[in-house]
Amino acid sequence: MKKVLCALAVGLTMAACGHKNEEAEKAPTSSADSSSSYLTDSVRQMNPEDELTLNGTVTFDQDNVVRVFPLVSGNVQKTTASLGAYVQKGQDLALIRSGDISTYTNDYQADKSDLEVAQQQLKNVSAQYKAGFASETDFLTAKNNVKKAQDELSKSSNILRVYGGSTAGTGEPSFAVKAPISGYIVEKNVNAGQDLRADNQNPLYTISSLQQIWILANVYEQDIPEIKQGQPVDIQVLAYPDKTFKGVISNVSSVLDEQARVLKVRIVLPNQNGLLKPDMFATIHVHLPNAKVSNSAQSLAVSQKAVVFDRDHYYVIVQTGKDKYEVREVKVMKNTTRYAFVSGGNLKPGDTVVTEGSLLLYNDLTD
Repeated sequence: MKKVLCALAVGLTMAACGHKNEEAEKAPTSSADSSSSYLTDSVRQMNPEDELTLNGTVTFDQDNVVRVFPLVSGNVQKTTASLGAYVQKGQDLALIRSGDISTYTNDYQADKSDLEVAQQQLKNVSAQYKAGFASETDFLTAKNNVKKAQDELSKSSNILRVYGGSTAGTGEPSFAVKAPISGYIVEKNVNAGQDLRADNQNPLYTISSLQQIWILANVYEQDIPEIKQGQPVDIQVLAYPDKTFKGVISNVSSVLDEQARVLKVRIVLPNQNGLLKPDMFATIHVHLPNAKVSNSAQSLAVSQKAVVFDRDHYYVIVQTGKDKYEVREVKVMKNTTRYAFVSGGNLKPGDTVVTEGSLLLYNDLTD
């Protein structure tokens, strides 16, 4: 009987504890599990501003690229660099089997033979001149012929060296396309088996260091008056949804794109970490100061991700201490793409509010 009473007492104690835990979870102020992790942001004091959202594309810095053209005609035997690969200066990119190399080699060999003949001729005329059987004019002519032959051989030797041919006249008549700088292959227009002409208009490769990139954004006609050079922008890409890249509009085109009927604006960004890749899609948020609001009219702003809407009311989750969170009701005065301008909730600049995971934490604190 005593054992039964003890078990009953323990059960009642556990039930009472469970009831207290449920009540604690329902309270708007509570502690969160220290193992949980939430992304937070600060409450800011800033001017309400309109925001224009543009779509754009990441591209390489077209003022800092090298385009590699074929110097010879021929057939591409192989390519050794793929699109997006990093290459070192002097690295082989492709091998072209070219009849031009055979021509340059033959010219070199012919000039080499001409020099040998001219040298032998000078030797004979020199001996005759010393013996009195040749005139001084014949001797000077022979010397000039040697000098001309040497110049021609030097020229053909330099040409052969530029095109990678062998002065020994051995080996395949092939031309190796080499990287003129170190960087990334951002364009590739060549494949094995392709026939090339020396007057080809398209580069085989385009190489860029990607240390600096361009973002080209599209501005529709109705938004053109809002865009000015030097305006600050925030840029987001799908690959890094929680990361914002900051920049300014560095150039506004004066000509509309004929096909899309948009104006192109350019933002130049440093890219030391290589996060931004050519052809990524980008969303550009252009800050447009509202002329109706004076500089002294400051408002409290929080990230849009920090606002929770529930039963016709808005709330934010304020971090009040280590693993301590509190639900506070606020009034949303104005919304932009990235910020909500709020009042109430006893908020002040610098308060920490939860962004990522705010809805989940709100449910935990209010259930």
